[in-house]
Amino acid sequence: MSDPTSEADTGVGRYLDRATARRLIAGSVSANPAVRELMGQITEDHGGVARLLRLVLADPDRLTALANAGLLDGAPRLALDQFAELTAEALGVPYAAVSIIAEDTQIRLGCNDPTVGDDRSVPLEDSICQYAVASGQPLIIDDLARHPLLADHPLTLSGAIRAYAAFPLHDEGGNPAGTLSAWDDQPRRWTGAQVQILEDLSAAAHAKVFGV
Repeated sequence: MSDPTSEADTGVGRYLDRATARRLIAGSVSANPAVRELMGQITEDHGGVARLLRLVLADPDRLTALANAGLLDGAPRLALDQFAELTAEALGVPYAAVSIIAEDTQIRLGCNDPTVGDDRSVPLEDSICQYAVASGQPLIIDDLARHPLLADHPLTLSGAIRAYAAFPLHDEGGNPAGTLSAWDDQPRRWTGAQVQILEDLSAAAHAKVFGV
């Protein structure tokens, strides 16, 4: 549902709906440098990527659907931990996760990262998955350190993530809910075969998360 924000909320006196915000975010993280540069300029006219992310992720319909599906309790799910492990093995990468993006946190429902304990929630400022969810598009990056938008991300600067790939998961109402993601702490060139495997597995992840 397109629901324009108020002029006060934009801070720049422009109305913007969520569908447009998603397109601008997708363009800002695009692999095409020309598209990324153009969208980056347009995005700044609307108050920057952070405001666009808030606009999409705070959608009340999206958050209600997540709550109704019982996905916001932050509890580890063994079946999804195992699915994340299988995903990492299928792609030949160290890490994978099935995540949900709430209004201000990312919740890893399933993850094979041994450093992640029972607390599966992380602040959105530490989330890369939020960009895939907000855009509703796959996000495939060989080296975050070379990406104009994400080179300064905390996980890039810490060295925790360098290569990242994710497909968004949508709920039954079509709302962008979360991701199936995989990553490496070293740069890597994602092959077409790996991307296809991740896309195929995202359909299975959707079924496990939403039960359909």
